[in-house]
Amino acid sequence: MKKSSLLIIALLLLAVGAGCARPASAPAPKSDAAAASGGAVAIKDFAFLPPALTVKTGATVVWTNGDSAWHTVKSSLFESPRLAKGQSFQYIFNQAGTYNYICGLHPSMSGQIIVQP
Repeated sequence: MKKSSLLIIALLLLAVGAGCARPASAPAPKSDAAAASGGAVAIKDFAFLPPALTVKTGATVVWTNGDSAWHTVKSSLFESPRLAKGQSFQYIFNQAGTYNYICGLHPSMSGQIIVQP
């Protein structure tokens, strides 16, 4: 009887302790200096947001996929790998100009980066 009572108490303490454990915290949002000196494009609901972005020469643009579907970012200058939800791709624009891009997997998705001197 004593052993079973001790076993029950031990199991209860274990269950209570497990219930009090803190859940894993989500990672803090990235405060990437590259994003601050350039711009950010969200991929959401099968669209690039904003659809057009103006940055200065030398700026880094970061695309982040917020959709559950895979997406890419493809232009004449670069092509990202497939991006799963939460993944990002970045590119440094070193020359002034207007750069159109699409999602290689969903060509109806398009966007534009305007790079000013």
